[in-house]
Amino acid sequence: MTHAQANTTALAPWLELNLQQFPLEYADQLSSHLPMALHALHSLGADEARMAAFFKSYSRRFDGVPAPAAEPAARDWLGVRGDWSAYSALRSYFELALAAEGRDARLRRVLPDLLPGISAVAFHGAIRLAHAVQGGHAGELVAALAYWASRWQRLPAPPQNGAACLSLTAWSERLVAGAATWRSEAPNIFLRMLEASGRPLYAELAWVAPAPAPTLLARVAELASLALGYYLHSANFTVLHMITGLRAVRVLAPWLPQDKTFQIQAQEVLTQAFVAAYMAGRVQWREIPLTAAVATWAVLADAATLSEDDHAIKLVHACRDESAAYGDPRYLQAAAMALR
Repeated sequence: MTHAQANTTALAPWLELNLQQFPLEYADQLSSHLPMALHALHSLGADEARMAAFFKSYSRRFDGVPAPAAEPAARDWLGVRGDWSAYSALRSYFELALAAEGRDARLRRVLPDLLPGISAVAFHGAIRLAHAVQGGHAGELVAALAYWASRWQRLPAPPQNGAACLSLTAWSERLVAGAATWRSEAPNIFLRMLEASGRPLYAELAWVAPAPAPTLLARVAELASLALGYYLHSANFTVLHMITGLRAVRVLAPWLPQDKTFQIQAQEVLTQAFVAAYMAGRVQWREIPLTAAVATWAVLADAATLSEDDHAIKLVHACRDESAAYGDPRYLQAAAMALR
C-alpha cells in the first residue's frame, strides 16, 4: 500500500489552509501551483513534515496578497464566464451547485462548456481541476471550477481552407519546422498562445491536422506522445505544460459527452491549443543525451518530494501518471530530466 493510499485524509487540511489564506494567482497573473503541487507531493509520498515545509516555502510568493473574499453567487455562470472579476461569485455559485447536484452531475453539466477554453491561463484551469478531482477535496474542486470559468479563454477558430489532412507524423514535422521561424516576446504563455493564434502557421495546422481519431481520448494519447517527444528533445518549460495539460484532459474525460459531434469538436479545440502552445514555447530543438538507465519511479518520486521546484514536482507526478496510463517508458526519462 502506498503512502497516499494509507493516509487519504492527510492532504485535505493543506488544501483547506491554502483556500483560506492565499489567492489563486501572484505576481503578473501567474497561477498558484500550491494546491496542485500539494496533491502531487501527497501522491508521490511526501510525509507531513515535507508537506508543511513546502507549504511554508511556497507561501512566500503571496506576500501581502489576500485570499479572495466571498461574494453572492452568480445567477448565470455562463454569463460571466471569462470575467476574472467574477471569480468569487462563481465560487459561491459552484459551491451551491455541487452541494445540490454532487460532483459527477455538476462536472457532466459544466465541462462541455469549459473545455473550449482549455487554453485558459496556459491550461492551468484544467490542470488545477484535474488535481482537484483526484485530490477529493470539495472546497478545492469548487475553487478549481471557478478559476477555470473566470479565466476562460477560447482561441479563435481559424477559417476553413479545405486543405487535405496530414498524417500525424507529417503534421508534427510541419509544426516543429514552422514554429522554429516565429517568436513572440509576450511575457506569459497564454499571451503568446493568443498571439500565435493570429499567425498563418496556426491557421494552416489547425485545418490540415490529422483526421479525427475515433475518440477524444485517442487523440489525447496521440498528442501526449508528441508532447513527450518534444520535451525529451528540448526540456522546454511550455512543453512541460502541454504534458500536464493533456494529462488533465485525460483525467477529466469520463465526465465529457461521448456523442460523436462533441468528441470531434473537442479534438479540434485541443488540436488548436496544442499548436498555439507549441508555437508559444519558443522551443529550441536540440539533441539531449538520454541516460541509458534511469532510476525507478520509486527513486524519482522520493527525489521529487524533496524538490522546491513546483513544476518539477508536478511533472514527475504527471509522468508517473501518464506512464501508468500509456505504458510508455519515455516518461521515466522525462521525469528524470525534470529533476536534473
